[in-house]
Amino acid sequence: MTALPQPNIARRGAEIYLLLAAGAGAACAYYAMLLRLPLLTIYSLRLRNLNHMPAADWPTGLLIIGCVVLLFAGYAVGASSVAALPSPARAWLPIVGFPLLFAGMLALVFPITSTDIYDYLFRGRMLAHYGSNPFTATPQALKGDPLWPYVAWKNAVSAYGPLWEDLSWLVAWPAGEAPGAPDSPGGLLLRYLLGYKALAVLGYLLCAGAIWQALRQSAPERRWLGLYLWLWNPLVLWETAAAGHNDSWMALAIAAAIWLYGRAQRAAGPRPAAGYTLALLALTAGGLIKFVAFFFGPLALAAALRRLPSRQRWWLLLGGGGACAALLALAYAPFWAGLATLQNIGSRRALYNAAWLAALRAQLGHHMPAVRAEAIASTLGLALLAAGVAWASWRAWRAPERLTELCTWLALWFLFVCNPWFQPWYVVWVVALMALQPWRGRAAGGIAIFCCTALMSYVVDGLILPTFGGFADGSVARESLLAAFIYLPPLIAWGWAWLAPQRRPRPAAPRGAAAAAQD
Repeated sequence: MTALPQPNIARRGAEIYLLLAAGAGAACAYYAMLLRLPLLTIYSLRLRNLNHMPAADWPTGLLIIGCVVLLFAGYAVGASSVAALPSPARAWLPIVGFPLLFAGMLALVFPITSTDIYDYLFRGRMLAHYGSNPFTATPQALKGDPLWPYVAWKNAVSAYGPLWEDLSWLVAWPAGEAPGAPDSPGGLLLRYLLGYKALAVLGYLLCAGAIWQALRQSAPERRWLGLYLWLWNPLVLWETAAAGHNDSWMALAIAAAIWLYGRAQRAAGPRPAAGYTLALLALTAGGLIKFVAFFFGPLALAAALRRLPSRQRWWLLLGGGGACAALLALAYAPFWAGLATLQNIGSRRALYNAAWLAALRAQLGHHMPAVRAEAIASTLGLALLAAGVAWASWRAWRAPERLTELCTWLALWFLFVCNPWFQPWYVVWVVALMALQPWRGRAAGGIAIFCCTALMSYVVDGLILPTFGGFADGSVARESLLAAFIYLPPLIAWGWAWLAPQRRPRPAAPRGAAAAAQD
Protein backbone atom coordinates (compact mmCIF):
# COMPACT_ATOMS: atom_id res chain seq x y z
CA MET A 1 0.00 0.00 0.00
CA THR A 2 2.85 2.41 0.69
CA ALA A 3 4.05 2.13 -2.91
CA LEU A 4 0.97 3.82 -4.35
CA PRO A 5 2.13 7.46 -3.81
CA GLN A 6 5.51 6.86 -5.43
CA PRO A 7 4.52 7.94 -8.99
CA ASN A 8 3.32 11.30 -7.64
CA ILE A 9 6.54 11.76 -5.71
CA ALA A 10 8.62 10.94 -8.79
CA ARG A 11 6.52 13.29 -10.91
CA ARG A 12 6.88 16.08 -8.37
CA GLY A 13 10.64 15.61 -8.31
CA ALA A 14 10.90 15.74 -12.11
CA GLU A 15 8.78 18.90 -12.31
CA ILE A 16 10.84 20.65 -9.64
CA TYR A 17 14.06 19.73 -11.46
CA LEU A 18 12.64 21.21 -14.67
CA LEU A 19 11.68 24.38 -12.78
CA LEU A 20 15.18 24.63 -11.31
CA ALA A 21 16.71 24.09 -14.75
CA ALA A 22 14.53 26.83 -16.23
CA GLY A 23 15.53 29.18 -13.42
CA ALA A 24 19.23 28.40 -13.77
CA GLY A 25 19.10 28.95 -17.52
CA ALA A 26 17.32 32.28 -17.14
CA ALA A 27 19.81 33.35 -14.45
CA CYS A 28 22.69 32.63 -16.84
CA ALA A 29 21.06 34.73 -19.56
CA TYR A 30 20.43 37.66 -17.23
CA TYR A 31 23.97 37.41 -15.84
CA ALA A 32 25.33 37.55 -19.38
CA MET A 33 23.35 40.77 -19.91
CA LEU A 34 24.85 42.17 -16.71
CA LEU A 35 28.37 41.34 -17.86
CA ARG A 36 27.76 42.88 -21.30
CA LEU A 37 25.94 46.01 -20.07
CA PRO A 38 27.14 46.83 -16.52
CA LEU A 39 25.23 49.90 -15.38
CA LEU A 40 27.71 50.83 -12.66
CA THR A 41 30.47 51.12 -15.26
CA ILE A 42 28.74 52.68 -18.28
CA TYR A 43 25.86 54.60 -16.69
CA SER A 44 27.16 57.96 -17.94
CA LEU A 45 27.04 56.96 -21.63
CA ARG A 46 24.54 58.78 -23.79
CA LEU A 47 21.95 56.16 -24.65
CA ARG A 48 20.55 55.47 -28.08
CA ASN A 49 17.69 53.02 -28.17
CA LEU A 50 18.37 49.46 -29.27
CA ASN A 51 16.19 50.12 -32.31
CA HIS A 52 19.03 52.31 -33.62
CA MET A 53 21.57 49.48 -33.81
CA PRO A 54 24.48 49.80 -36.25
CA ALA A 55 23.62 48.09 -39.54
CA ALA A 56 26.61 45.74 -39.30
CA ASP A 57 25.98 44.60 -35.73
CA TRP A 58 24.37 41.31 -36.69
CA PRO A 59 26.15 39.25 -33.97
CA THR A 60 24.58 41.36 -31.23
CA GLY A 61 21.17 41.27 -32.90
CA LEU A 62 21.20 37.51 -33.32
CA LEU A 63 22.45 37.05 -29.77
CA ILE A 64 19.55 39.12 -28.46
CA ILE A 65 17.01 37.17 -30.50
CA GLY A 66 18.51 33.88 -29.30
CA CYS A 67 18.39 35.00 -25.65
CA VAL A 68 14.76 36.11 -25.96
CA VAL A 69 13.71 32.80 -27.54
CA LEU A 70 15.57 30.77 -24.91
CA LEU A 71 14.16 32.85 -22.05
CA PHE A 72 10.60 32.34 -23.24
CA ALA A 73 11.20 28.65 -23.89
CA GLY A 74 12.39 28.30 -20.29
CA TYR A 75 9.41 30.37 -19.15
CA ALA A 76 7.07 27.91 -20.89
CA VAL A 77 8.85 24.90 -19.37
CA GLY A 78 8.63 26.44 -15.91
CA ALA A 79 4.94 27.24 -16.30
CA SER A 80 4.22 23.68 -17.39
CA SER A 81 6.17 22.38 -14.39
CA VAL A 82 4.35 24.56 -11.87
CA ALA A 83 0.97 23.65 -13.39
CA ALA A 84 1.80 19.93 -13.17
CA LEU A 85 3.03 19.96 -9.57
CA PRO A 86 0.57 18.22 -7.22
CA SER A 87 1.53 20.70 -4.50
CA PRO A 88 3.19 23.85 -5.95
CA ALA A 89 3.45 25.39 -2.49
CA ARG A 90 6.37 23.03 -1.80
CA ALA A 91 8.27 24.73 -4.63
CA TRP A 92 7.70 28.22 -3.20
CA LEU A 93 11.41 28.95 -2.80
CA PRO A 94 12.38 28.67 -6.51
CA ILE A 95 9.08 30.24 -7.63
CA VAL A 96 9.77 33.34 -5.55
CA GLY A 97 13.54 33.22 -5.12
CA PHE A 98 14.59 33.09 -8.76
CA PRO A 99 12.66 36.25 -9.73
CA LEU A 100 14.28 38.15 -6.87
CA LEU A 101 17.66 37.09 -8.24
CA PHE A 102 16.63 38.01 -11.80
CA ALA A 103 15.38 41.44 -10.74
CA GLY A 104 18.50 42.12 -8.71
CA MET A 105 20.77 41.40 -11.67
CA LEU A 106 18.65 43.31 -14.19
CA ALA A 107 18.53 46.35 -11.90
CA LEU A 108 22.27 46.65 -12.51
CA VAL A 109 21.95 46.36 -16.32
CA PHE A 110 22.19 49.43 -18.55
CA PRO A 111 18.68 50.26 -19.92
CA ILE A 112 19.60 49.79 -23.56
CA THR A 113 16.08 49.43 -24.99
CA SER A 114 14.51 52.72 -23.94
CA THR A 115 15.35 56.27 -22.92
CA ASP A 116 12.15 56.73 -20.90
CA ILE A 117 13.93 56.41 -17.56
CA TYR A 118 15.94 59.55 -18.41
CA ASP A 119 12.73 61.46 -19.07
CA TYR A 120 11.35 60.23 -15.76
CA LEU A 121 14.39 61.35 -13.83
CA PHE A 122 14.69 64.73 -15.49
CA ARG A 123 11.07 65.61 -14.82
CA GLY A 124 11.52 64.45 -11.25
CA ARG A 125 14.49 66.82 -11.08
CA MET A 126 12.42 69.62 -12.58
CA LEU A 127 9.93 69.20 -9.75
CA ALA A 128 12.32 68.62 -6.84
CA HIS A 129 15.27 70.83 -7.80
CA TYR A 130 13.72 73.67 -9.78
CA GLY A 131 10.13 73.65 -8.56
CA SER A 132 8.92 73.50 -12.19
CA ASN A 133 5.56 72.06 -13.15
CA PRO A 134 6.19 69.03 -15.41
CA PHE A 135 2.70 69.40 -16.91
CA THR A 136 3.30 72.90 -18.27
CA ALA A 137 7.11 73.24 -18.52
CA THR A 138 9.36 71.25 -20.85
CA PRO A 139 12.99 70.16 -20.36
CA GLN A 140 13.98 72.51 -23.18
CA ALA A 141 13.56 75.43 -20.78
CA LEU A 142 16.37 73.97 -18.64
CA LYS A 143 18.88 73.14 -21.35
CA GLY A 144 21.76 74.30 -19.19
CA ASP A 145 21.15 71.53 -16.68
CA PRO A 146 23.92 68.87 -16.62
CA LEU A 147 21.37 66.06 -17.03
CA TRP A 148 19.54 67.73 -19.91
CA PRO A 149 21.59 66.00 -22.68
CA TYR A 150 20.24 62.61 -21.56
CA VAL A 151 16.59 63.57 -22.17
CA ALA A 152 14.92 62.24 -25.33
CA TRP A 153 11.62 64.19 -25.27
CA LYS A 154 13.05 67.64 -24.70
CA ASN A 155 10.07 69.60 -26.02
CA ALA A 156 7.31 67.56 -24.40
CA VAL A 157 5.56 67.90 -21.08
CA SER A 158 5.01 64.88 -18.86
CA ALA A 159 3.07 62.10 -20.59
CA TYR A 160 1.80 60.67 -17.30
CA GLY A 161 -0.57 61.48 -14.48
CA PRO A 162 0.09 63.44 -11.28
CA LEU A 163 0.52 60.38 -9.06
CA TRP A 164 3.47 59.32 -11.19
CA GLU A 165 5.05 62.75 -10.77
CA ASP A 166 4.53 62.42 -7.02
CA LEU A 167 6.38 59.11 -7.13
CA SER A 168 9.12 60.82 -9.15
CA TRP A 169 9.48 63.40 -6.42
CA LEU A 170 9.82 60.56 -3.89
CA VAL A 171 12.69 59.13 -5.96
CA ALA A 172 14.36 62.54 -6.33
CA TRP A 173 14.45 63.13 -2.59
CA PRO A 174 16.63 60.12 -1.57
CA ALA A 175 18.73 60.69 -4.70
CA GLY A 176 19.94 63.88 -3.01
CA GLU A 177 17.74 66.43 -4.71
CA ALA A 178 16.57 69.61 -3.00
CA PRO A 179 15.81 73.14 -4.17
CA GLY A 180 19.13 74.77 -5.03
CA ALA A 181 21.23 71.72 -4.09
CA PRO A 182 24.72 71.67 -5.67
CA ASP A 183 25.05 69.66 -8.87
CA SER A 184 27.19 66.53 -9.08
CA PRO A 185 26.03 65.17 -12.45
CA GLY A 186 27.78 61.81 -12.46
CA GLY A 187 26.80 60.57 -9.03
CA LEU A 188 23.36 62.14 -9.26
CA LEU A 189 22.62 60.39 -12.55
CA LEU A 190 23.56 57.00 -11.13
CA ARG A 191 21.50 57.54 -7.99
CA TYR A 192 18.54 58.52 -10.14
CA LEU A 193 18.87 55.47 -12.40
CA LEU A 194 19.09 53.11 -9.44
CA GLY A 195 16.22 54.90 -7.71
CA TYR A 196 13.84 54.56 -10.64
CA LYS A 197 14.80 50.94 -11.18
CA ALA A 198 14.12 50.25 -7.49
CA LEU A 199 10.75 52.00 -7.84
CA ALA A 200 9.85 49.83 -10.84
CA VAL A 201 10.88 46.66 -9.00
CA LEU A 202 8.80 47.72 -6.00
CA GLY A 203 5.76 48.06 -8.26
CA TYR A 204 6.53 44.65 -9.75
CA LEU A 205 6.65 43.00 -6.32
CA LEU A 206 3.54 44.78 -5.05
CA CYS A 207 1.69 43.70 -8.18
CA ALA A 208 2.73 40.12 -7.43
CA GLY A 209 1.20 40.54 -3.98
CA ALA A 210 -2.07 41.85 -5.45
CA ILE A 211 -2.20 38.92 -7.91
CA TRP A 212 -1.61 36.49 -5.05
CA GLN A 213 -4.40 38.00 -2.94
CA ALA A 214 -6.85 38.06 -5.84
CA LEU A 215 -6.21 34.41 -6.70
CA ARG A 216 -6.28 33.40 -3.05
CA GLN A 217 -9.97 34.32 -2.97
CA SER A 218 -10.97 33.32 -6.52
CA ALA A 219 -8.85 30.26 -7.40
CA PRO A 220 -6.56 29.27 -4.50
CA GLU A 221 -5.52 26.05 -6.23
CA ARG A 222 -4.01 28.12 -9.09
CA ARG A 223 -2.41 30.99 -7.21
CA TRP A 224 1.15 29.67 -7.43
CA LEU A 225 0.84 29.34 -11.19
CA GLY A 226 -0.56 32.88 -11.46
CA LEU A 227 2.29 34.19 -9.32
CA TYR A 228 4.78 32.38 -11.57
CA LEU A 229 3.25 33.78 -14.77
CA TRP A 230 3.85 37.31 -13.51
CA LEU A 231 7.13 37.02 -11.63
CA TRP A 232 9.02 34.97 -14.23
CA ASN A 233 7.85 36.68 -17.40
CA PRO A 234 11.00 37.87 -19.27
CA LEU A 235 9.31 40.92 -20.77
CA VAL A 236 7.97 42.04 -17.39
CA LEU A 237 11.39 41.55 -15.79
CA TRP A 238 13.24 43.43 -18.52
CA GLU A 239 10.85 46.35 -18.83
CA THR A 240 10.67 46.89 -15.07
CA ALA A 241 14.03 45.99 -13.52
CA ALA A 242 16.24 46.73 -16.53
CA ALA A 243 14.41 49.54 -18.35
CA GLY A 244 12.73 51.01 -15.26
CA HIS A 245 9.32 51.58 -16.86
CA ASN A 246 6.39 52.64 -14.71
CA ASP A 247 3.95 50.12 -16.20
CA SER A 248 4.31 47.79 -13.21
CA TRP A 249 2.58 50.47 -11.12
CA MET A 250 -0.35 50.71 -13.51
CA ALA A 251 -0.52 46.90 -13.56
CA LEU A 252 -0.53 47.00 -9.74
CA ALA A 253 -3.57 49.30 -9.78
CA ILE A 254 -5.46 46.99 -12.16
CA ALA A 255 -4.61 43.84 -10.16
CA ALA A 256 -5.55 45.60 -6.90
CA ALA A 257 -8.89 46.65 -8.42
CA ILE A 258 -9.64 43.05 -9.46
CA TRP A 259 -8.74 41.84 -5.97
CA LEU A 260 -10.89 44.50 -4.25
CA TYR A 261 -13.79 43.80 -6.59
CA GLY A 262 -13.63 40.09 -5.76
CA ARG A 263 -13.44 40.81 -2.05
CA ALA A 264 -16.47 43.12 -2.25
CA GLN A 265 -18.35 40.47 -4.20
CA ARG A 266 -17.84 37.94 -1.42
CA ALA A 267 -18.24 40.31 1.53
CA ALA A 268 -21.43 40.48 3.55
CA GLY A 269 -22.48 43.72 5.16
CA PRO A 270 -24.99 46.55 5.14
CA ARG A 271 -23.01 48.63 2.61
CA PRO A 272 -21.59 46.38 -0.11
CA ALA A 273 -21.10 49.38 -2.40
CA ALA A 274 -18.21 50.56 -0.21
CA GLY A 275 -16.09 47.61 -1.31
CA TYR A 276 -16.74 48.29 -4.98
CA THR A 277 -15.82 51.93 -4.40
CA LEU A 278 -12.35 50.81 -3.30
CA ALA A 279 -11.95 48.91 -6.58
CA LEU A 280 -12.94 52.01 -8.57
CA LEU A 281 -10.53 54.13 -6.51
CA ALA A 282 -7.72 51.68 -7.35
CA LEU A 283 -8.43 52.09 -11.07
CA THR A 284 -8.56 55.86 -10.63
CA ALA A 285 -5.15 55.77 -8.97
CA GLY A 286 -3.84 53.69 -11.89
CA GLY A 287 -5.20 56.24 -14.35
CA LEU A 288 -3.42 58.97 -12.42
CA ILE A 289 -0.19 57.12 -13.21
CA LYS A 290 -0.96 56.12 -16.81
CA PHE A 291 -4.25 57.18 -18.38
CA VAL A 292 -4.91 53.75 -19.92
CA ALA A 293 -6.19 52.44 -16.56
CA PHE A 294 -9.22 54.72 -16.89
CA PHE A 295 -10.45 52.55 -19.79
CA PHE A 296 -11.26 49.73 -17.36
CA GLY A 297 -13.39 51.93 -15.09
CA PRO A 298 -16.68 51.54 -17.02
CA LEU A 299 -16.30 47.73 -16.98
CA ALA A 300 -15.74 47.62 -13.22
CA LEU A 301 -18.62 50.03 -12.65
CA ALA A 302 -21.02 48.01 -14.81
CA ALA A 303 -20.07 44.75 -13.11
CA ALA A 304 -20.42 46.29 -9.65
CA LEU A 305 -23.79 47.86 -10.40
CA ARG A 306 -25.15 44.52 -11.60
CA ARG A 307 -24.13 42.92 -8.29
CA LEU A 308 -25.88 45.54 -6.14
CA PRO A 309 -29.51 46.04 -5.19
CA SER A 310 -31.20 49.16 -6.59
CA ARG A 311 -30.65 51.43 -3.58
CA GLN A 312 -26.98 50.53 -3.32
CA ARG A 313 -26.51 51.32 -7.00
CA TRP A 314 -27.28 54.97 -6.36
CA TRP A 315 -24.90 54.95 -3.41
CA LEU A 316 -22.14 53.62 -5.66
CA LEU A 317 -22.85 56.08 -8.48
CA LEU A 318 -22.96 59.11 -6.20
CA GLY A 319 -20.67 58.14 -3.34
CA GLY A 320 -18.17 56.15 -5.37
CA GLY A 321 -18.17 58.67 -8.19
CA GLY A 322 -17.64 61.49 -5.72
CA ALA A 323 -14.73 59.65 -4.08
CA CYS A 324 -13.04 59.10 -7.46
CA ALA A 325 -13.60 62.74 -8.42
CA ALA A 326 -12.12 63.84 -5.10
CA LEU A 327 -9.04 61.70 -5.69
CA LEU A 328 -8.63 63.26 -9.15
CA ALA A 329 -8.93 66.76 -7.73
CA LEU A 330 -6.48 66.11 -4.90
CA ALA A 331 -3.92 64.56 -7.23
CA TYR A 332 -4.03 67.41 -9.75
CA ALA A 333 -4.30 70.24 -7.21
CA PRO A 334 -0.52 70.77 -6.67
CA PHE A 335 0.06 70.92 -10.45
CA TRP A 336 -3.07 72.72 -11.61
CA ALA A 337 -2.44 75.66 -13.94
CA GLY A 338 -5.73 75.72 -15.81
CA LEU A 339 -6.59 73.60 -18.81
CA ALA A 340 -2.94 73.78 -19.92
CA THR A 341 -2.28 71.15 -17.24
CA LEU A 342 -4.13 68.62 -19.41
CA GLN A 343 -2.27 69.32 -22.64
CA ASN A 344 -0.44 65.99 -22.39
CA ILE A 345 -3.69 64.15 -23.16
CA GLY A 346 -4.14 65.73 -26.58
CA SER A 347 -0.44 65.66 -27.49
CA ARG A 348 -0.45 61.85 -27.66
CA ARG A 349 -2.64 61.95 -30.77
CA ALA A 350 0.38 62.79 -32.96
CA LEU A 351 2.39 59.66 -32.04
CA TYR A 352 2.39 56.69 -34.44
CA ASN A 353 4.51 53.55 -34.40
CA ALA A 354 4.23 49.80 -35.17
CA ALA A 355 0.46 49.67 -35.63
CA TRP A 356 -2.04 49.36 -38.46
CA LEU A 357 -3.24 52.89 -37.66
CA ALA A 358 0.33 54.10 -38.17
CA ALA A 359 0.39 52.43 -41.59
CA LEU A 360 -3.02 53.94 -42.41
CA ARG A 361 -1.83 57.40 -41.41
CA ALA A 362 1.28 56.99 -43.61
CA GLN A 363 -0.86 55.86 -46.54
CA LEU A 364 -3.29 58.74 -46.14
CA GLY A 365 -0.34 61.12 -45.97
CA HIS A 366 0.35 60.43 -49.64
CA HIS A 367 -3.04 61.86 -50.59
CA MET A 368 -3.71 64.67 -48.10
CA PRO A 369 -1.94 66.97 -45.63
CA ALA A 370 -0.25 65.20 -42.72
CA VAL A 371 -2.41 66.98 -40.13
CA ARG A 372 -5.60 65.71 -41.75
CA ALA A 373 -4.20 62.18 -42.06
CA GLU A 374 -3.33 62.19 -38.36
CA ALA A 375 -6.80 63.47 -37.48
CA ILE A 376 -8.50 60.69 -39.44
CA ALA A 377 -6.32 57.95 -37.97
CA SER A 378 -6.62 59.20 -34.38
CA THR A 379 -10.40 59.70 -34.68
CA LEU A 380 -10.79 56.17 -36.03
CA GLY A 381 -8.71 54.79 -33.17
CA LEU A 382 -10.77 56.67 -30.57
CA ALA A 383 -14.02 55.49 -32.17
CA LEU A 384 -12.85 51.87 -32.10
CA LEU A 385 -11.74 52.27 -28.48
CA ALA A 386 -15.10 53.74 -27.49
CA ALA A 387 -16.87 50.86 -29.22
CA GLY A 388 -14.65 48.34 -27.40
CA VAL A 389 -15.25 49.95 -24.00
CA ALA A 390 -19.02 50.05 -24.65
CA TRP A 391 -19.16 46.40 -25.73
CA ALA A 392 -16.99 45.18 -22.83
CA SER A 393 -19.04 47.24 -20.33
CA TRP A 394 -22.26 45.73 -21.66
CA ARG A 395 -20.77 42.24 -21.34
CA ALA A 396 -19.61 43.08 -17.79
CA TRP A 397 -23.20 44.02 -16.95
CA ARG A 398 -24.47 40.76 -18.41
CA ALA A 399 -21.74 38.59 -16.86
CA PRO A 400 -20.08 40.41 -13.92
CA GLU A 401 -18.21 37.24 -12.91
CA ARG A 402 -16.16 37.61 -16.14
CA LEU A 403 -14.74 41.03 -15.28
CA THR A 404 -11.09 39.95 -15.40
CA GLU A 405 -11.56 38.19 -18.73
CA LEU A 406 -13.29 41.25 -20.21
CA CYS A 407 -10.56 43.57 -18.95
CA THR A 408 -8.03 41.32 -20.68
CA TRP A 409 -10.05 41.46 -23.88
CA LEU A 410 -10.22 45.26 -23.72
CA ALA A 411 -6.47 45.57 -23.13
CA LEU A 412 -5.80 43.37 -26.17
CA TRP A 413 -8.42 45.24 -28.22
CA PHE A 414 -6.65 48.48 -27.39
CA LEU A 415 -3.18 47.19 -28.23
CA PHE A 416 -4.13 45.33 -31.42
CA VAL A 417 -6.82 47.59 -32.87
CA CYS A 418 -7.06 51.07 -31.32
CA ASN A 419 -3.54 52.05 -30.32
CA PRO A 420 -1.51 54.00 -32.93
CA TRP A 421 1.67 54.01 -30.84
CA PHE A 422 2.89 50.59 -29.68
CA GLN A 423 5.79 49.99 -27.32
CA PRO A 424 6.83 46.57 -25.95
CA TRP A 425 6.36 47.56 -22.31
CA TYR A 426 2.62 48.06 -22.87
CA VAL A 427 2.24 44.26 -22.86
CA VAL A 428 3.09 44.31 -19.13
CA TRP A 429 -0.56 45.24 -18.43
CA VAL A 430 -1.82 42.18 -20.29
CA VAL A 431 0.58 39.86 -18.45
CA ALA A 432 -0.80 41.04 -15.09
CA LEU A 433 -4.36 40.40 -16.24
CA MET A 434 -3.42 36.99 -17.61
CA ALA A 435 -1.74 36.04 -14.33
CA LEU A 436 -5.09 36.67 -12.64
CA GLN A 437 -6.59 33.88 -14.82
CA PRO A 438 -3.88 31.18 -14.87
CA TRP A 439 -6.36 28.44 -15.79
CA ARG A 440 -6.73 29.92 -19.31
CA GLY A 441 -3.70 28.11 -20.68
CA ARG A 442 -4.33 28.71 -24.38
CA ALA A 443 -4.85 32.42 -23.91
CA ALA A 444 -1.70 32.56 -21.77
CA GLY A 445 0.29 30.85 -24.54
CA GLY A 446 -0.73 33.51 -27.06
CA ILE A 447 0.15 36.29 -24.64
CA ALA A 448 3.57 34.72 -24.02
CA ILE A 449 4.17 34.72 -27.78
CA PHE A 450 3.01 38.36 -27.86
CA CYS A 451 5.58 39.18 -25.17
CA CYS A 452 8.28 37.39 -27.16
CA THR A 453 7.57 39.21 -30.45
CA ALA A 454 7.28 42.52 -28.59
CA LEU A 455 10.76 42.08 -27.09
CA MET A 456 12.27 40.98 -30.39
CA SER A 457 10.73 43.99 -32.16
CA TYR A 458 13.64 46.08 -30.86
CA VAL A 459 16.01 44.13 -33.09
CA VAL A 460 13.58 43.82 -36.00
CA ASP A 461 13.04 47.58 -35.98
CA GLY A 462 16.68 48.51 -35.54
CA LEU A 463 18.53 45.87 -37.55
CA ILE A 464 16.46 43.60 -39.77
CA LEU A 465 14.16 46.11 -41.48
CA PRO A 466 16.96 48.64 -42.20
CA THR A 467 19.27 45.92 -43.51
CA PHE A 468 16.87 44.25 -45.91
CA GLY A 469 14.64 47.08 -46.98
CA GLY A 470 15.97 50.44 -45.94
CA PHE A 471 12.42 51.46 -45.09
CA ALA A 472 12.03 55.08 -44.07
CA ASP A 473 10.74 55.85 -40.60
CA GLY A 474 6.98 56.24 -40.69
CA SER A 475 6.59 54.64 -44.12
CA VAL A 476 3.67 52.36 -44.93
CA ALA A 477 5.97 49.38 -45.55
CA ARG A 478 7.92 49.79 -42.32
CA GLU A 479 4.87 50.21 -40.10
CA SER A 480 3.03 47.32 -41.79
CA LEU A 481 5.94 44.87 -41.57
CA LEU A 482 6.77 45.74 -37.97
CA ALA A 483 3.13 45.47 -36.93
CA ALA A 484 2.81 42.12 -38.74
CA PHE A 485 5.87 40.78 -36.91
CA ILE A 486 4.52 41.84 -33.51
CA TYR A 487 0.85 40.93 -33.86
CA LEU A 488 0.51 38.06 -36.33
CA PRO A 489 2.25 35.28 -34.32
CA PRO A 490 0.00 35.63 -31.26
CA LEU A 491 -3.06 35.94 -33.49
CA ILE A 492 -2.08 32.73 -35.28
CA ALA A 493 -1.55 31.00 -31.93
CA TRP A 494 -4.98 32.06 -30.67
CA GLY A 495 -6.60 31.03 -33.94
CA TRP A 496 -4.95 27.63 -33.78
CA ALA A 497 -6.06 27.19 -30.17
CA TRP A 498 -9.61 28.18 -31.07
CA LEU A 499 -9.76 25.70 -33.95
CA ALA A 500 -8.15 22.87 -31.95
CA PRO A 501 -10.51 20.47 -30.19
CA GLN A 502 -11.21 21.41 -26.62
CA ARG A 503 -10.02 19.08 -23.90
CA ARG A 504 -12.49 18.10 -21.25
CA PRO A 505 -11.59 20.16 -18.14
CA ARG A 506 -10.84 18.36 -14.94
CA PRO A 507 -13.30 18.99 -12.11
CA ALA A 508 -12.07 21.75 -9.81
CA ALA A 509 -11.20 20.79 -6.29
CA PRO A 510 -13.43 22.18 -3.56
CA ARG A 511 -12.17 25.55 -2.40
CA GLY A 512 -11.38 24.46 1.13
CA ALA A 513 -9.63 21.26 0.07
CA ALA A 514 -7.64 23.09 -2.61
CA ALA A 515 -6.54 25.76 -0.18
CA ALA A 516 -5.50 23.16 2.35
CA ALA A 517 -3.53 21.25 -0.27
CA GLN A 518 -1.67 24.39 -1.33
CA ASP A 519 -0.91 25.58 2.17
